[in-house]
Amino acid sequence: MSEARQARGAGETGKPPYGVLVAMICGTMLCGICQTAMNTMLPAVMPEMGTSVATGQWLVTIFQLCLGITMPTVAFLSKRYSLRALCVAAMLCFAAGVAMVGLGTSFWVLFMGRAVEGVATGILMPLVQVVVFTRFPPQRWGTIMGFVGLTFGVAPNLGPTIGGAVTAVWSWRVFFLGALALSLVAMAAMAKLLAGGRAGDGTVTMDAPSLLLSILGFGGLLLGVSNAASAGFASAACLVPIAVGAVFVVAFVRREKRVENPMLNMSVFSDRDFSLGTVMVSLLFCAFIGVALVLPLELQSLHGFDAMQAGMALLPGTVAAFIMAPVSGMLTDRVGARVVCAMGSVLLTVGTVLMLHLSTIDSLGQVMVLQAVRAFGISSLIVPYTTWSVHGLPHEIVADGTSISNAARQIAAAIGTSSMVLLMAGGATDGSVTAAGVDAAMLFSFVLTVAMTVLTFVFVKK
Repeated sequence: MSEARQARGAGETGKPPYGVLVAMICGTMLCGICQTAMNTMLPAVMPEMGTSVATGQWLVTIFQLCLGITMPTVAFLSKRYSLRALCVAAMLCFAAGVAMVGLGTSFWVLFMGRAVEGVATGILMPLVQVVVFTRFPPQRWGTIMGFVGLTFGVAPNLGPTIGGAVTAVWSWRVFFLGALALSLVAMAAMAKLLAGGRAGDGTVTMDAPSLLLSILGFGGLLLGVSNAASAGFASAACLVPIAVGAVFVVAFVRREKRVENPMLNMSVFSDRDFSLGTVMVSLLFCAFIGVALVLPLELQSLHGFDAMQAGMALLPGTVAAFIMAPVSGMLTDRVGARVVCAMGSVLLTVGTVLMLHLSTIDSLGQVMVLQAVRAFGISSLIVPYTTWSVHGLPHEIVADGTSISNAARQIAAAIGTSSMVLLMAGGATDGSVTAAGVDAAMLFSFVLTVAMTVLTFVFVKK
């Protein structure tokens, strides 16, 4: 075991907070479900709010933007404030957001509610990982992260299904009012379980220019990449925000290296495994997030399946995540990340190769089997990549590494989704679906998967 890991194991005393972790996982899963549920609710929401598809889509986009912008701040927040204060504040914020959406009577109220939801989720998702890596022994990281991984794999896949079912039976408002009740229960549980916990460090201060540069930088990148799906990568709506965002990100990094109290400690990149792990998990998210959008659209547009049948094609992803997230975590603790990552990357590569001509596959059952192969590979990779990438970081900068890794994932996922939407439409920006475009999108995913697999076999040694 490395010195950094030994230091972390001794960094927290007392019994590991399993009850706290369960409450945080439940709260984060609720956030993840609400994140993607809106995808299937939009057709019901838009007529009631009197908005177009282009305007209504901002109820999805603003969540992603606020999520990505908030994540880099978690390192500072976790040092400045107690875990109890952060968890309760985040869940209260989330409760306010779902209440605004569930009760709102205008588009802008819903828009603000979704933004508030995104901020809360952006705090909770990295924070639960920080708790694992700082309050549990290193030899248990894989197993614990396996259950935390349910928030990344299962929850986003359940969102559209639950949201669509509740909307069909009752109303989309019922979904958000139910989420309000559950969020208040989760908040109360966190407040009770975290009573008497470690206090925050009041001497830690936020560098305001760093915060501003971070918001403009990461926000610009995410906005530009998100606009690419509807306007094209060569459009001003895409290039201008990306260019502005890139300038501010560079300025942000330069400042973090100079100031005494950086918002994010860039020394995490001096650890080779962390740098490579961040690249590999970003390639993974870029390669698979967009396919979850391509697959149902392809089945409906090219093969005539209805929405329910097309949604079934994603079912293997939910099942795989439910099974493999905990299993891959436990295997990582027993045999090491190398074996698990090698297995997962091979499964993902084989599954993607078999789907390179997706447009010619007419059988829904065959698509589900092939997607199952990919899904088991994907679900075998997220936990070991995450655990392996932070294994050598000193205790005091684990939160910085976790914040950076999560922000990178969001940007990579946005890039992958926009790229595959454009490729699927054959370069058009009207959201159309072409057979050649679908195969091009799968080829794009394959190239990313191969790059990730090569890095895995060359560099993951433990």
